[in-house]
Amino acid sequence: MQEVVIGRDDRVRITGTTSYPWRAICSLLITAKDGSRWIGTGWLVGPRTVITAGHVVYIHSRGGWVRQIEVIPGRNGSSRPYGSCVSTAFRSVKGWTKSKKRSHDYGAIILPKSCPFGRRVGYFGYANLNFFSLLGLKVNLSGYPGDKPSGTQWWHARRIKFVTGRTLVYNIDTAGGQSGSPVWRYKNGKRHVVGIHTNGSSAGNSATRITKPVFKNIKKWKAEGM
Repeated sequence: MQEVVIGRDDRVRITGTTSYPWRAICSLLITAKDGSRWIGTGWLVGPRTVITAGHVVYIHSRGGWVRQIEVIPGRNGSSRPYGSCVSTAFRSVKGWTKSKKRSHDYGAIILPKSCPFGRRVGYFGYANLNFFSLLGLKVNLSGYPGDKPSGTQWWHARRIKFVTGRTLVYNIDTAGGQSGSPVWRYKNGKRHVVGIHTNGSSAGNSATRITKPVFKNIKKWKAEGM
């Protein structure tokens, strides 16, 4: 999926990745079914559940379900302050795995019982907001782009400029590797993810919007990792 920097690159490197919420954002090292290697981003939504893009866990051009993903919370370059864990349990929806619909591009990684990262680093809340609450809302996005030094986390924030039934569009700078990043609202001291970053163009980068069906699936996948 294409992702772009729009105009000047305004992303800021996060070096304090052992602080919340940065430590609940995970660098993902993906091994596809055909053995090819990819990078992505995910975010903890529970003790053992990491939410990400559908094309992180199921790559249509590389044989479908990936072989494994190494999950590294709060990674900062070569530093892995909480270690890492390999998962082979993935979830997505038929709208992505069968129909390749970008509007259904979301999924989850279920970590082994030996890796309850969320109990140690915390996790994000998430919310299904209506159209009027989302349009013009200032949102944050942080993840692990491939155009920066390996394994470094980068943040940017801007307002949502366009909302559809299933997507959010914004001029937040991103690059490949940030797919799966949380797009969150910060309000009254609380953080709620409202979208899952998936792709972009010069007209704007975009996320899968957390609608009622997406909310229900995240809740179900979170329960699997409790």
